[in-house]
Amino acid sequence: MTTVPDATDASDANGPTVGGTDSSTDSSIDSVPFQGGSLRLPLSPTGADHVRPVTIGAVVVAAAALAVATAGGFRLVLVAALVLSLVLAWCWPVLGGSHTPRATSIVLLVAAPAIIFTSLSDDLTWTAAAVALGIVLSFMGQLVRKTGRAGLVLTLLASFGGLVPMASATLAVGSADVPRGRDYLVVTMSAAAAAVVADLLVRKRALAPFLGVVALLAAIAGAVIAGLFVDEVGGWAAVGVAAGAGSLSWSWRRIFALQPAMLGTRGQIAAGVGSVLILGVLVHIFTVVS
Repeated sequence: MTTVPDATDASDANGPTVGGTDSSTDSSIDSVPFQGGSLRLPLSPTGADHVRPVTIGAVVVAAAALAVATAGGFRLVLVAALVLSLVLAWCWPVLGGSHTPRATSIVLLVAAPAIIFTSLSDDLTWTAAAVALGIVLSFMGQLVRKTGRAGLVLTLLASFGGLVPMASATLAVGSADVPRGRDYLVVTMSAAAAAVVADLLVRKRALAPFLGVVALLAAIAGAVIAGLFVDEVGGWAAVGVAAGAGSLSWSWRRIFALQPAMLGTRGQIAAGVGSVLILGVLVHIFTVVS
């Protein structure tokens, strides 16, 4: 039996199909209007190698918001992480390739506050429970579909993938309860913002094999500079967290560079905000270990 996506989501989930990797396709791929949802085929590597200003702006704004929020203490960091998680919940289904982006957004919008507010507890037990709730809601969202189950696995994976950056952000919020954690958050966000230098150089073909190294070195420079303005993070610790933050943040964006959703605003925002929130686990690890 042939199945089809929900009628209410079909217009969001099905964009124009992009095929071929010849030069004529590559030269025109960015001119294709993107109407939401994900296209069926990935972009060619040449079509993906474009500076994505919305992604870069999302990284800088998200990183700056979390870093500045540390000045207001734990609760302001929590609010900043919650707002960014809600933005991610709205944008992520498009980038993740959900066949029911509207339903997936609703699931993530419900799960985001539940996950982030678990940082108010003294341990991570409730964080795991909140993530489990998000997984359950992802399945329930599919049960209420009135038509077929087309793209069921991809849709579920899109939901699960959106929960990961939110859970990681919760770890950063929990670490912000102590001065050392807030300092590590500032350094980590500085490294993430600096790493976008590599995103600005994607059109330089000669540098293509070395963009990861560029992101790493830029992140280290940004973190070391930020480390001069905080008390709890030493020079070598700043280098260590920057190496992880720069590499992870840049790799996250690079993974999604071939997604057709990167032609649209929501996809670029999701890639940028997600690459910042995912760094929360590094903040937590360095705060605990140090």
